[in-house]
Amino acid sequence: MEIAIEAQALDAGYRSGDRTLTVLSGLDLTVETGALLTILGPSGCGKSTFLRVVADLLDPLAGRISVLGEAPSAVRSRRDVGFVFQDSTLLPWRSVRDNIRLPLDVGQASLTRRIEDRTDDLLDMMGLGELADRFPHQLSGGQRQRVAIARALLGEPRLLLMDEPFGALDEITRDRLNDELLNLWRRTGATILFVTHSIAEAVYLGERVLVLSANPGRLLLDHDLRPVKQDGNRCRREDPDIVAAMATMRAALELAS
Repeated sequence: MEIAIEAQALDAGYRSGDRTLTVLSGLDLTVETGALLTILGPSGCGKSTFLRVVADLLDPLAGRISVLGEAPSAVRSRRDVGFVFQDSTLLPWRSVRDNIRLPLDVGQASLTRRIEDRTDDLLDMMGLGELADRFPHQLSGGQRQRVAIARALLGEPRLLLMDEPFGALDEITRDRLNDELLNLWRRTGATILFVTHSIAEAVYLGERVLVLSANPGRLLLDHDLRPVKQDGNRCRREDPDIVAAMATMRAALELAS
C-alpha cells in the first residue's frame, strides 16, 4: 500500500510574535495513494489549516508530516499538489484559457520539473471548450469552479486539495459538480482531500470521511464508507446505507461542536 499523506502527532496553527494559536492538535492520519478523503467539522476545527500544511503553505507547529513520501516543500517545488479554494480566484482580465494556463506563466523558474501545456485537453475534460475565450464575469459560478479545477490540474498533480470548492453554489449545480469530480478522480487516479461543511456531500464523495472536533481541532471519527459503496466509489444518494452514514456523521458533528 502506497501512502500519499502521513501525519504523526501533528499540531498546526499560527504564530504571532510570542503567541501561538494551536488550531489542530495531535493528528495521526494515514491516507492511501489514490484515495478520496472528505473532511467535516465545525468552523475553526482546522480543516483548511490541515490542507495548508499539506500544501506547504503553513509550517507545522509540532509533530511530523510527509506528503508523497517527502517533505511538503519538496512536493510543492514540483507542483505535485493542486489546490482549489471556495473562491475560484480567477484573474478577471484573463480569459478562461489564459486562467487555466496561469501556472505556465508564473513561477516556472523555481520548479523542479517541467509542466506541459495541456490547456486544450483540460478545456475538453472540464466541458469548457466553447467558453475558452470568455472572461470570468461572463461565467456562472459552476463554470468558474470548473476553470479553477482545470487550472489546478494543469501540472498533473498527484494530490488535489479542495477547500469547500462548491460551498457557494446552489444544490443542483453542486450535485452535478460532485458527479463530475468523481468522474475526474476515476480518470486521473489522483489522491483527493476534500473539505466541506455538507454532510451529504462528504458522504456521497468520500471513500473515507473524517470528522474533526474544535478548540483545538482533533480527530473525532474516521469512517470508512467503502464497504457500503460499489466499485469506483459509486452510490446513490438515497441508498439506505448512505442515509445511515449521514446520520452517523450528523451525530458525530453534534459531539464535535
